[in-house]
Amino acid sequence: MARIDWSILSGPRVSRRTLIALAAASGAAGYASRLAAAPLPTARFTNLKAAQGEPVTGGTLNLGFGISQIPNLDPAKVNLGIVAGELVSNLFSSLVQFDEQLGLVPDLAETWTVSEDGLVYTFTLRDGLTFHNGDPLQAADIVYTYERTVDPDFASPHANKLALIEAVDTPDDLTVEFTLSAPFAPFMAVAASRGPGRALTPIPQRAFEEMGEEQYDQTPVGCGPFAIVPETADLSSGFELTAFENWYAGRPFLDSINVTIIAEPSSRISALEAGDVDMLDIIPAIGVEQILGNPDFTVVQTPGTSWNGLAMNYARPPWDNPEARMAVAKAIDRQALIDTALFGLANPSIGAIAPAFAWAYIPPEEQETPQAFNLEEARALAESAGIVGQAPTIMATTDTQRTAEVLRNQLSEIGLDVQFEQLQQAAWNERWTAGDFDWITNGSVADADPDDGHWNFFYSEGPWNTHGYNNPEIDELLEATRATGDQEERAALFQEIQAILQVDVPYAFLHHTIDTTGFHSDVQGYLPVPEMRYMEHVWLDR
Repeated sequence: MARIDWSILSGPRVSRRTLIALAAASGAAGYASRLAAAPLPTARFTNLKAAQGEPVTGGTLNLGFGISQIPNLDPAKVNLGIVAGELVSNLFSSLVQFDEQLGLVPDLAETWTVSEDGLVYTFTLRDGLTFHNGDPLQAADIVYTYERTVDPDFASPHANKLALIEAVDTPDDLTVEFTLSAPFAPFMAVAASRGPGRALTPIPQRAFEEMGEEQYDQTPVGCGPFAIVPETADLSSGFELTAFENWYAGRPFLDSINVTIIAEPSSRISALEAGDVDMLDIIPAIGVEQILGNPDFTVVQTPGTSWNGLAMNYARPPWDNPEARMAVAKAIDRQALIDTALFGLANPSIGAIAPAFAWAYIPPEEQETPQAFNLEEARALAESAGIVGQAPTIMATTDTQRTAEVLRNQLSEIGLDVQFEQLQQAAWNERWTAGDFDWITNGSVADADPDDGHWNFFYSEGPWNTHGYNNPEIDELLEATRATGDQEERAALFQEIQAILQVDVPYAFLHHTIDTTGFHSDVQGYLPVPEMRYMEHVWLDR
């Protein structure tokens, strides 16, 4: 049986039926029976202090951030989920934010209403809001942000989330009203939320125009609980964030956060153990067991909203041939890949519906999966498609190197001589968005709704559909998921989409990761919102 800690999946967005089925299918009958009677926790905390006192104000948190380079911090341009969920969400507030169950709660908007026909969204802002530079934040700033995001010259990858807006009105300085041309069910989650919904994350017009786009990318002026210290900003090494005294919910407990970029996974683990950093944004899979066994650290694990897969570029034959792509998909032993590359800390994926979205998720063993591992069929398809002897290159980063190496070994079984090219994150990001690759392992992270992980990658004009997938039927189904507010209908549509994607193989789906963060046990107050890092609650017990 695979070593899977099932309790880390026990969250309010993961159905009891799903967990029992997963446990039983993996031979964990004892856990399955306990699960049937036990309540599901929001998140798993390991080594959490039994008694926490009153929060203390002050101190600096040293945060190790797992990336080689951050391309930019402008919310309307950010296309990396970990940057959006873990950094942008601290620099910028938005109209709404998430609770621990991924429910929407107030942020800059104190209240809101939605018309019965689902076409008019009216937000009432809190009084007295300000940006980090002292400029007031009012309804006009939301309008400016909207106009900037949809400006074709600005070319925001998030403009599609605002495409149905046909009018924006500001009855007064604290009220902004969006009128849509058609219902858009995930509008608030994917367009107006703190972190993932960065299409409407407000920015100050004066600061953007005075600084210019290039400088704003590096040292943005936001309205969140922390502000960046411009003179410390180097997006290849790190920067300092300071508590924003005038944040609407009150000054954060921490004085500051020092963000240090640490690209190499084992170096992150060493930095945490040595005390060079107090917290890792994500514990690399290679070190989770090691940190779990140390009583000096707290580890928090929640169901993830993410999916990951192998994309094969349609613009580079023979990967435009569905038979060739299916040969690759069927040659991948996903559980072996998870056990070897990710130390068991993920779940096999058959599509882009993550386990955290339990209202739409169905586990692999409950449905037909054409991409399922079958080496005999994969070899036959590889021969038929004429790909034996091909030498595609997987473009990867330090964090995806182990996955790429396992894939290379597995795919040699069907006669492929897979090559490996490791790049820094910024270079990888530039080539991915330009479609300049043979293969990549990629996916969606820090999603607010399944719409995030589907529209961006599989809609024919999706901003991250750089692999060249185009299926008019999928376009129609995706449009339908946005048009209905009925959750059961949306779930059925996403499941229909998933079935088609399984056959078309725009991605060979690999796994769903488990959101795992960790910190020294004197770090207190962490709020476990899946794949978000809302740091205003954190304080230091020193």
